[in-house]
Amino acid sequence: MKKILLAGMFALVPFVSFAQTGATGTADVAPVTSTVAIADPGLIPGDFFYFLDRWSEAFGTTLTFNKEKKARKHLEYAKERIAEMSEVLKKPEAKLDDVADTKVDFEKRVASAAALVKGEKDKGGDVADLARELDDELDLSRTALKDVFREHLDRSGQAESVIREKLANLPADAPEVQGLKQALESITKEKGDARKEHDDLDADLSDEEELFEEVMGKEMAAQKHMEQALRLREHLEDALGQVSTQTVQLMKQAEEAIRRGDFEAAKRMSKEAERAIEMINKSNEDRPPVEMPMMDDDMDIDESPLNDLETEMKKGERMMEDFDR
Repeated sequence: MKKILLAGMFALVPFVSFAQTGATGTADVAPVTSTVAIADPGLIPGDFFYFLDRWSEAFGTTLTFNKEKKARKHLEYAKERIAEMSEVLKKPEAKLDDVADTKVDFEKRVASAAALVKGEKDKGGDVADLARELDDELDLSRTALKDVFREHLDRSGQAESVIREKLANLPADAPEVQGLKQALESITKEKGDARKEHDDLDADLSDEEELFEEVMGKEMAAQKHMEQALRLREHLEDALGQVSTQTVQLMKQAEEAIRRGDFEAAKRMSKEAERAIEMINKSNEDRPPVEMPMMDDDMDIDESPLNDLETEMKKGERMMEDFDR
């Protein structure tokens, strides 16, 4: 049975499309996006026959007796949950409550995959490569799901701005003011919930990540974090032209630790480099857009907005220096 959506509140102010950055003239750093293949979700939560889709998954998993195949199947189904959440949240009236059960199933699938791999290792199986493969899939899936929550956060923020603008232009005794205030309260909560889902995702999946890394071993886990930090650094270099000296130093220390066989230190330094890069990236994502003035050919150019990016980079470096101390 289809869910009854509380659309009335959003009928007043539908979600607006997220504005393209280039339209404002800013140079925001684009978030690192996932390359995980998110297929057409097909049936989605709320569709009449959606329960049959989930039932067929359960049946197929039960009949898969090979543990490695079953673990892969769980992660494939987890990726389907991401596609379903993305599709549901594209609807103008959609709320995170509409995908709460879907996210729970996503987490259960990931946990089942990790538990199966750990169980095979405990039995003496050589599944380190499988653990690395599935851990890479988990990293990509986590990034894809973060993108889903970030897009919902952006749409909620745009809708919130529209409501605030409407309220600002109405007299206090206008008949629609009360409804708009209720809509504003709900959409502001939705925006906060979306940010929390986005920011908490790493912690939500940390147990499964640790299981995969335990199975793959210290050396492979250290190499994994080193490669991930390198990818993040390359992304930031492409976007900004440079990265903080602190991050470069951490990467060098991680490389040296790998060469001397100190994989715990290499993993720790690589993870610190990852966090440093993500902090710089996040500081640029959260920076409000700067409107560039319209210019005539003979008009002097105000270059102050163009310096914002450099300011944010320096701020990120200072934050990382404080973090390292």
